[in-house]
Amino acid sequence: MKLNDSISTYDVAEALQGETGKFEVTSPNGERYFVTCQPGHSIVSLEWAGSEPNLQPFLVRKVAQPIATEGRSKRSVAA
Repeated sequence: MKLNDSISTYDVAEALQGETGKFEVTSPNGERYFVTCQPGHSIVSLEWAGSEPNLQPFLVRKVAQPIATEGRSKRSVAA
């Protein structure tokens, strides 16, 4: 994803597979989370914990790109 791109998804882990940077994830009920993705790392499982099935998608927006320092990603920088 490019910086400030947004997508809707029912599976956040699948949507962020292979991505790098910092992402703002908004749940169907409006809760906001920040997820940081690094190269070579993955989300193995991210499951909806509610008692009812997830009938509405999550909104995922890329809010920062990673900064590489000496071959290592140290932090993220926002636009």
